[in-house]
Amino acid sequence: MREIQKISITNMVAENIRELIETGQYIPGQKLPTEAGFCQMWGVSRTSIREALRILQALGYVDIKPGKGSFVSEQPFLQKSQKNWYESENAQFSDFMEVRFAIEPLAVRLSVERATPKEVAELFEVHQSFIHANESHDLTKMIMLDELFHTKIMSYTKNPLLININKQLLNSFRIYRGESFTDSCVYNNAVRPHERILQCFYAKDMETAVLEMQRHLEITEADMRQIHGNSGVEEKISGIVDKR
Repeated sequence: MREIQKISITNMVAENIRELIETGQYIPGQKLPTEAGFCQMWGVSRTSIREALRILQALGYVDIKPGKGSFVSEQPFLQKSQKNWYESENAQFSDFMEVRFAIEPLAVRLSVERATPKEVAELFEVHQSFIHANESHDLTKMIMLDELFHTKIMSYTKNPLLININKQLLNSFRIYRGESFTDSCVYNNAVRPHERILQCFYAKDMETAVLEMQRHLEITEADMRQIHGNSGVEEKISGIVDKR
């Protein structure tokens, strides 16, 4: 029961901060209160505040700058105020997947080569939290941690163009990411692929990392077929989907 309560408080804090940002009480680029300041404001633990800020970072609302603090990201507001290059009224799930198939294998190749031991350790922590969320069937946290896992891989490329493309796609793809965890038959399917990708970081095996990422994306596409049927995803899945 303690873990359930902890998760609930974390989500509540994240939602409160998000609302303050969206209503303009915290403006783009503004430095947010310290963890201690938020603790005093809401009477919750620093752990809950820290986890909430990480969730908001994954969702694109907050930028965490080591040694400087947490700041309101300008990205969500840019998306509301102007039409982005990727926006299309007719965009389908398959369109987003085609972009993911293009950029994420490249990202994982660069990340395996460039990630520091500290960054690999961070990715391991995210994966462990994802396993715990999966075991407790906390779908909200699973969605956020899955996004954080992929976002961290993108950030480890140190390539600002890839990072920016990923940032702009996150909000639009989030609805599909959420749907992929709604079926009890498929929400386990990200655990093993994430684990295999993580092992490639330890082994510095770029080629296998690319193959594992491609296989992971194929599983994601297959899961969406299972949820929505063939009419929901137009493109055929290439290759064999290995869920072992």
